[in-house]
Amino acid sequence: FSGRTVDPPSGGFIARNAGNAEQIEVGWWPGDARYGKAAFYAFAMPAPDSFAHGPVSPPPARWDDGLGEYLFDWDDAIATADPHAAAVEFGRSVIAHGTAVCDWDPFLASSALGEPAPVT
Repeated sequence: FSGRTVDPPSGGFIARNAGNAEQIEVGWWPGDARYGKAAFYAFAMPAPDSFAHGPVSPPPARWDDGLGEYLFDWDDAIATADPHAAAVEFGRSVIAHGTAVCDWDPFLASSALGEPAPVT
């Protein structure tokens, strides 16, 4: 979270209550009818158009226009020499890109590297 509030989407209960602050979300997803493969995903909300054109890694990671988020397929992750490191690299790269294009405090990206924010 950036610490700044936003007007939540007008969608259902979950979207309204989960989308009331700027955020970057990274996670794992088993897929569904829209995307039939397991993948790591990442998105920012709200995100400028430039968010979709980021330098994310590892190289198989990509933006999916239909879902509106970055994906790093599970099959690509487990094909690497170190799947855990590849998944962490994906998350950190999207967080770094998101904080830059969303004009957030750059220190927020360093928290993904294990450097906690100072207590104020």
